[in-house]
Amino acid sequence: MGIKLSELPDGSIITVNASNKVSTLTLNATIKKILNEDLALISLPPSETGQILNFDNVHIEIEYAPEDGIPFVWKSAQIVYYRSEYVLKTVGDGMRNNRRDCFRVGVGHSARMRMQGRGETEVLVRDISISGFALSDRKKDLNLSIGDKVSVYFEDIGFILDLIGHVVRTEEREDMTIYGLEITNICKDLSTYISVKQRRNSAK
Repeated sequence: MGIKLSELPDGSIITVNASNKVSTLTLNATIKKILNEDLALISLPPSETGQILNFDNVHIEIEYAPEDGIPFVWKSAQIVYYRSEYVLKTVGDGMRNNRRDCFRVGVGHSARMRMQGRGETEVLVRDISISGFALSDRKKDLNLSIGDKVSVYFEDIGFILDLIGHVVRTEEREDMTIYGLEITNICKDLSTYISVKQRRNSAK
């Protein structure tokens, strides 16, 4: 089941992935005003040079992540600068897309995160799959960047999980920052934990 751009409330945070044959640019944008079912005014962060961003001759994908964490993706979109505003036009409906191509389960459990040069801090594991996990940072003080490598340790429902991952995406929201990480170590109990956790979540 898809979603139309017009179903996103004003103020929603979306991710813009603009790419050509050479490189990819990822930006967080904010929906300022919905104009019709596939057209909206958006705000983008200023460029380093202060110039207007030009999206001509690039392929644009748009992602929107609702509260359940599984994003909607518009595979084709356009962004133009018109009368001092960035205008987003989507093609078709946004469709559900699980980035990890693996079943993910909600966790919502605190964990200890270690990172070289920073020591240890407490984080919240938002969800997890066989290949990756997400961290929620409500204080917005982790300041992780794409490529950063961290280890996360937590105990839940009788399982002890010690994961190592590197950051592959960041998502800024009004009340939190979400970091998506790809797992780079082998955790022998992970598959069983996911199965048991899913059964318990479904039973609630």
